[in-house]
Amino acid sequence: MPGFLEKESSLAGIVRLSPRLMAVADLVPSCRIAVDIGTDHGWLPIRLVQQDRCERAIAADLRLGPLHRASSHIRRYGLSDRIETRLTDGLAGIEVGENDVVILAGLGGHEIMRIVAAAEKPCPTLVIQAMKTQPELRHFLCNRGYSITQEHLARERHRFYPVLQARFTGTPCSLTDLEALIGPVILAGQSCDLPDYLTQLQSRIRKQLIG
Repeated sequence: MPGFLEKESSLAGIVRLSPRLMAVADLVPSCRIAVDIGTDHGWLPIRLVQQDRCERAIAADLRLGPLHRASSHIRRYGLSDRIETRLTDGLAGIEVGENDVVILAGLGGHEIMRIVAAAEKPCPTLVIQAMKTQPELRHFLCNRGYSITQEHLARERHRFYPVLQARFTGTPCSLTDLEALIGPVILAGQSCDLPDYLTQLQSRIRKQLIG
């Protein structure tokens, strides 16, 4: 079996990410530990370790099924010594240091707000990709002393996924409703994808109003 795993590791190569997860990875700064909450298959921490974006990673999930899949993939890529799996709800039981990054990707905005609010102390750096409730989430982060420092738009299967990086400053700030809806950095940067993204937002709001 060890020989088989070593062979698998040598053939695995660099893990390929979807455009959405690649946008998340791109916003993770160099750090000591990358904590991926809701890791699912574990692809993101594998990629971050392969790129030496972090020294180590924690792949955490609330469910056993995803953790088993993540553990299998981590072994396949020969990274069991650098990536630890945790069965936990959010950040419960995970100590986040000053040089660590917490990643919350593929979760709903309300779930992300719950996890951040329940943390024992503020996270120095957050990288977030929320599937919904983005305006409320942006207001929440700013009210709790986080500054949104970077934002990207990931386009995947005709849909846009906003990804943001937020750093804790301890100083609450405020956003206009338009900034919260679109994203302050996206709005200020005038991304080339902004017109298409606004069309998507307009369609979503229209559907919400209708039903």
